[in-house]
Amino acid sequence: MIGRALDAAELREDWLSQLAKAFEPVLAERAGLSFPSYRVTCGFPSKGGELGKKKRVRGQCWSAEASDDQHAEIFISPVEDDPATVAAILAHEMIHAAIPEAGHKRPFQIAAATIGHKAPFTTSEPTPEFMEWAAPIIAQLAPYPHRRLNALAPVGQKKKQTARMLKCACAHCGYTVRTARKWIEEVGAPICPVDDHGRMAHDPLDADEAEDGEQDA
Repeated sequence: MIGRALDAAELREDWLSQLAKAFEPVLAERAGLSFPSYRVTCGFPSKGGELGKKKRVRGQCWSAEASDDQHAEIFISPVEDDPATVAAILAHEMIHAAIPEAGHKRPFQIAAATIGHKAPFTTSEPTPEFMEWAAPIIAQLAPYPHRRLNALAPVGQKKKQTARMLKCACAHCGYTVRTARKWIEEVGAPICPVDDHGRMAHDPLDADEAEDGEQDA
C-alpha cells in the first residue's frame, strides 16, 4: 500500500523555498541583486559538512552554469536546525547564486553587509541587524520541519584517525619519528637515541588551529 502523500508544509525543501522567495525582494531592494532560477534543499555540501571537522561547511551554492537545466543549486546542511541560523545561511548562499563570480570578495561583502551580515564574510550568523528584517518573515512560516542530524560519519565509513601525529627530527643527525601532540605537551619532544644529540625539534603544536570554525561556501 502506498502511504499518504506528504503535505508541502512537511517538506524541508518547501519550507526553504518559501523562505528564499520571501527573501528575494529584500535582497533585491537592499543589495540590488537579481536571481537566476534556483533550487534549495537540505543536504550536505560537497565536502566538509560533517560534525568534527576543523572547518565545517554549513551551506553551499552551485552556480547555474554547473546545472544541465541552468538552475543554481543551494544546499543547507542537515546539521543545522535553528530557523534563524538556517535563514542566515540561506541568505548567504542566495547572494552567491546572484553573483557567483564574486566568491567572498568585495562585491559579495558589500551585498552581505546590506542585509546585516558581518565579517568574516565566509560565514553568516543571525545578527541583530539581520534578524530585524528576517525574523518577521520567518515568523510567518510554519516551524522548520527538520531536526539536527548529528553527523559524525556516514554509515559504513571507517572511523578516521583523529589524533594528529607530529613529526620530530634531530637537528644533528636527521633521525625522525612521529608522536602525538599529547606527549609533547606532557613530557616534551623525544630525545634522539644518539648520545649528546638531545631533544628533537618538532612541528608547531598549533599548525592546524587556524582552520577551526564554521563557514558557508
